Amino acid sequence: MLAELMAETGRAVLKGVPPDGRSYWAARFWDRDSAERHSILADDFLRQKETIAGYMSGYGAESERALEFACGTGEFTRLVAERTGVRKITALDISAQGLELARQRVEHEDLELVLGDFWQDNGLKPADLVLCIDAIHHLGDVRQVLRRLKSFVEPGGTFIGNVWIADHFHEFQRKRYGALEHFGRTALFLSTALMIRASGGRLRTGSYRTQLLRSAEVEKILAEEFSEVLEVKVERYFMGFVCRP
Repeated sequence: MLAELMAETGRAVLKGVPPDGRSYWAARFWDRDSAERHSILADDFLRQKETIAGYMSGYGAESERALEFACGTGEFTRLVAERTGVRKITALDISAQGLELARQRVEHEDLELVLGDFWQDNGLKPADLVLCIDAIHHLGDVRQVLRRLKSFVEPGGTFIGNVWIADHFHEFQRKRYGALEHFGRTALFLSTALMIRASGGRLRTGSYRTQLLRSAEVEKILAEEFSEVLEVKVERYFMGFVCRP
C-alpha cells in the first residue's frame, strides 16, 4: 500500500538520524489513560500494561530503589509503588504537566519527581531497578537510548522496558486513527524526513519523534547491549523485556 511505501521511504531517508521530540513532549504528555479507553485498541494497551506489571512483580519485588525515565503521568510509577517493595522511587520526565499528574496519581512515602531531559545530567544516581515504559522509541536512537539506560542499572540490578514495534504498525495506526488520517500522517512523516535530510539532520520537528524497529531488530540490540536478557514478550504492537547489564 502507498502508506507503507511512504513510511519505508521515510525510514530509509532518515537512516542514521535519530528522532528528537524533546520540544514536542515538553509541551504536552502521553495520555495513556485515553489510550486504554480506545474503542478498538484498549485491550492491546491493557495487555501490554499487565505484561510490564508482571515483570515488576516478578523481577522487582526485592529491589531497594527504582529509577524511572520518561514517567509521563505516572501510571507505571504507580504500579512500581504497588507491585514492588522499593523504598525510594525517582521518576524523571520532560513534561511539567505530566509530572503534576504523576504527583496526584502516585502514593509512596519516598517519591521524587524530577523535571528534566533524558539526555542531560539530572544528578540521578544508579538504581537496582530501572524502568522506561512507552518511551524508548521516542527518546532517540533505540540502541543509544538502551545503552544510556543500562548505565543507570547497578551491578546485579534489573532493567524493565518496552517499545512499540514496526511489525504491524500500519494496522495499529489505521485502527487508532482511521485509514485516511493514517495516510495523512504518513505523508507528513515522509515530507518531514526529506526536509530533515536536506538540512543535514539539523532540523528538529515533532513530526519525527519515534524510531520504530521490528521486533527482531530490537531483540538483536538487546542481546548485544545487555549481558543477560531475562525475558522478552513480543505482542502484536508492543514488545516488553527484562534485562541485566
